[in-house]
Amino acid sequence: MNRAVLLLLMVMACAPELVAEDAGVVNVRSWLDDVGTSGGALVIQTEFDPQGEVDLPTPSVEGLTFETIGEPVLERIGVHEVWTQRYRFRGDKGSYEIGQLEAVWHGSDEVLHAQSSPLFVDLSTDAPREGEIAGIVEPARLFEIPWAVIGAIGGAIALLIGGTLLAFRKPKEVVLASVRAEAPDILAIRHWEAVRRDDALSDHDKALNLSRIFREYADAVLGFPASAWTTTETVNHLRGLSHLPEGNVPRARRLLRATDKVKFAEVKPGEDFFEDLDADLRAFVGSTRPHRWDPKESP
Repeated sequence: MNRAVLLLLMVMACAPELVAEDAGVVNVRSWLDDVGTSGGALVIQTEFDPQGEVDLPTPSVEGLTFETIGEPVLERIGVHEVWTQRYRFRGDKGSYEIGQLEAVWHGSDEVLHAQSSPLFVDLSTDAPREGEIAGIVEPARLFEIPWAVIGAIGGAIALLIGGTLLAFRKPKEVVLASVRAEAPDILAIRHWEAVRRDDALSDHDKALNLSRIFREYADAVLGFPASAWTTTETVNHLRGLSHLPEGNVPRARRLLRATDKVKFAEVKPGEDFFEDLDADLRAFVGSTRPHRWDPKESP
């Protein structure tokens, strides 16, 4: 993506412009996803100060081919912009290094460089074939004690003795406990209540946990990978669910945007921050939880 297209996307962003508190910031993160025998996905995420221009990183590795997956996602996180692009890569069998990916930020009077950490990927290689090591003759073995035969005889004797004792033993009544997996809505609220009560957690850690709990609940109940998607992708997907109860899209957007600001922009939560998000989480879970049939209820 060139600078002109990036500037156009920033102008069209729906979030209002904020005055940068720490101007001149650029960070690059990259990670691998869905790596298989012949390739996988590479995700590149660049965070930068929108008051300047940025040259975005593009991957290039000898032996691998890259192609973009979908359109790039541009989000406003606090006072910064975050650009996310996914690439599908393929290559022959072997080991590859995806080196540091660099982004260059141009401000009014300074230029900043940022690099991601290198990534290493192994595409499947054939195991050594039998018979490749030839011409080696093993020496004749000396006499060995047949431990396998002795063990088998001993096991048979022990089994016979145990069976005899069991035959004359009074049977003991066994009560099987009923084990049922915890429902996702109960699990989500229980985990969130434990996080809120934990005084050892900082506000930043609580925001991380709240975002994770919400996304894992959406994974389990609504059937899409919210844990792997960006906030924009998640909200857009929820907006397209025709049977989602009214009011849940704004709740999800408020919760995810607010926790993103704490996670990425290090915004300090206000006094009622977690109380408001607690209400959004409980309302979302309460209106989307799976129906459970209680056998005690009358038909």
